[in-house]
Amino acid sequence: MARRSILSIAAVAALALSLLRASLAPAFAGSSGQQPAARGPRVALAAEKRFEVFVTNPSVGARTRMMISPSMTCAEIVERGRKELGFDQPWIKNEDFKLYKAEDESTPLKGSVADNEMKPWGPDGTELHLIFQPDN
Repeated sequence: MARRSILSIAAVAALALSLLRASLAPAFAGSSGQQPAARGPRVALAAEKRFEVFVTNPSVGARTRMMISPSMTCAEIVERGRKELGFDQPWIKNEDFKLYKAEDESTPLKGSVADNEMKPWGPDGTELHLIFQPDN
């Protein structure tokens, strides 16, 4: 009988120890359970400054999503868009591509994102058309 009670006490102790360890362990493997306090505000601030737009080449139907900031220029969007859509051949100049708002392809966009009042992607968001139009 004494042998059985020692085994049951050892089993209960092992179970209690494993439950204690599980409750004190971090929720995910490799995480320390604590995050730096400055992470939250820094991420929120970055999210306010950058937003997503769609860049489309209508002639081939290629599309890409792009994170942009209000200070980014249209020339930078053309350069990144060419690379992401696979139109970055070295013999073609960036100036041969024009950037338009999807609603109005009559006037190429110039200046910065803020100058052109671009909005985050959504029902009323910005879709840009990147069109090859050499000046020749």
